[in-house]
Amino acid sequence: MIYAVFQAMLICVLPYFLTRLTKRMGTESWLSPVVLCYIVGIGMRNLTPFPLDDGLSMHFTQGTIILAIPLLLYSTDFVAWLRLAKTTILSFGLMAAGTIISVTLSAWLFNKMLPDTWLLSGMLTGVFIGGTPNMNAVGIALEASNETFVQLNAAEIACGGVYLVFLTSVAHRFFGLFLPDFQGDKHAGVDEFLPKNNFSWAAILKAVGLTLLLAGISILVVKLTTGSLDKPGLIILLLSALSVGASFFEKIRNLGGAYESGKYLLLMFSIAIGMMADFTEIFANGWLLIGFCAVVMLVAVALHAVFCRLLNIDRDTMIITSTAGLYGPPFIGQVAAVIKNRSLVFSGIATGLVGIAAANFIGVAVGNLLKAWLTK
Repeated sequence: MIYAVFQAMLICVLPYFLTRLTKRMGTESWLSPVVLCYIVGIGMRNLTPFPLDDGLSMHFTQGTIILAIPLLLYSTDFVAWLRLAKTTILSFGLMAAGTIISVTLSAWLFNKMLPDTWLLSGMLTGVFIGGTPNMNAVGIALEASNETFVQLNAAEIACGGVYLVFLTSVAHRFFGLFLPDFQGDKHAGVDEFLPKNNFSWAAILKAVGLTLLLAGISILVVKLTTGSLDKPGLIILLLSALSVGASFFEKIRNLGGAYESGKYLLLMFSIAIGMMADFTEIFANGWLLIGFCAVVMLVAVALHAVFCRLLNIDRDTMIITSTAGLYGPPFIGQVAAVIKNRSLVFSGIATGLVGIAAANFIGVAVGNLLKAWLTK
């Protein structure tokens, strides 16, 4: 019991101290708080004798995701996103298309070797279009087992970590071999996409209260329409839809601290999911799953690059939209700093938020369609 309480306290407070640490060290451009939280969580699991409770970590991952997604979505200005440069929107669409094609081909290829490739593909669709929160939200919706959550998250962390190193090192030079350079002022002033001047605890409480209200409405509607609460997919999708709808109201969109609260919950999620990533077990028994995840990512990124080449989309836009899909808004600033293009931060954050909004629906749809095809 004492260990469980201490573990819960670590998940809740470590993100605060790790965020302060990155700011104090000035490492945010290459070691973001999200990455550091993953590293600390994984280190605690694999490098210390501390008796971690996977069940407790799983409750934290599921709870923080359900709360974080609405808080992140409230700040999304979809109308403003549609006014962005057409190349950004087009590149994001191409990235999503490449992901769907990749998971479909991979699910068919690995169908005889891995169980439930339809489920794995649905979850990977969520992460590669919206980010890690969506993978777990889609997993909840498709009723994935705890073992699937842990193993696929560990495999995705391993593969995603390799691609992140690539993005922050040689990707700009590599994609420049066949994609045109960015045309425009790379150092233009960055638009403030998210409200930051009206931060207050009162606004945060309103945002959290609204989230709980929308969650309650989602549960009630599902209960009344289906007669059962054993429909996590419907609850997740309805909550996502209500959160997107709420973002169209300016007062809700400008709730100071809502987005920051969502980001903090994501840091808690990163700690908790890292604590479940037993790489000894994964590397001993999960090489095929890692291979599946690697193939999906490699083919999706390759297709995105090919599509961008065919439509003459520049390398900076391709890199930023790829980052927005695979990693979400928290990583945009880090990658933009590496490629030295501040002008894409606004569109990258906006695109990442749109990805979070869309990925749950796309991931659940892809998973169910593949299930109908591969299990018939």
